[in-house]
Amino acid sequence: MAGAVALLACSLAAGAQTAGPARPSADAKAAAEAESPWEGALGLIVSNGTDYMGSDQRGTSLRPRFFLRYGRFSISDSGGFVTRRNDDISRGLGIELQNTENLRISLGLRYDRGRDDSSSPALAGLGDVGKTVRVRLGGHWRIDEHWRLSGGWTVDALNRGGGNFAEASLIREHRVSPFTTWQVAASVSMAGPRYMQSYFGITEEQSQRTGYPVYSPGFGLRDAGLTIGARSELGPHWIALGGLGVSRLLGPTVDSPIVKKATSWGANAGLAWRF
Repeated sequence: MAGAVALLACSLAAGAQTAGPARPSADAKAAAEAESPWEGALGLIVSNGTDYMGSDQRGTSLRPRFFLRYGRFSISDSGGFVTRRNDDISRGLGIELQNTENLRISLGLRYDRGRDDSSSPALAGLGDVGKTVRVRLGGHWRIDEHWRLSGGWTVDALNRGGGNFAEASLIREHRVSPFTTWQVAASVSMAGPRYMQSYFGITEEQSQRTGYPVYSPGFGLRDAGLTIGARSELGPHWIALGGLGVSRLLGPTVDSPIVKKATSWGANAGLAWRF
């Protein structure tokens, strides 16, 4: 689908170049929008992935997504969503503490749904990982025109067993036309002992209920991943986006009794209306 989107966007780009008289007004409109403190998007995204990290079962979902920003404040229910600016948006409610040409630092709150033991037969009897609110400190450093480094650290603000974890990504962007951008990202994450115990550990009580052996993972790497995605402007307001990724559990997570498959992949695609 991403290839078709790219071809469609290239065709639109060629059409725009031949329509010379209309281009100045489009540029003027874009410049006026860029000066506005408001920005937002509504989208519909279809995703396919595993039931939980380490599962060998898959599922598909279709969900609405949104993003809204006013000046330094933003709210979104999906990370990496559409934006007029050439930057990333993190899921949740956020505020930019610093935003320069090459460096952006943000602080945010995000709702963590935890994990239900009813979401997969492999989790039955383990009990739920509690829902909570996380505080996230993140940063984005633009190295040059194509490369940037992104990272963040999150902690369970309500102390409901979510612990803390950190992630970092090296991202390469390539604009193939005025309307289409490809992106490749390599990422790695690590987590503290409480996070590891909640999501990958087995207590004695859980062992008695499920038959899994007792397992107590400590601090360490969680996973590494590689993703490729594309975003194409289909008009003044419509955006098509899609992505494909593969991830591999690392460190203490690999030996968890609930991990059925250490390597997994996921895909998503959708449309968004930007305003």
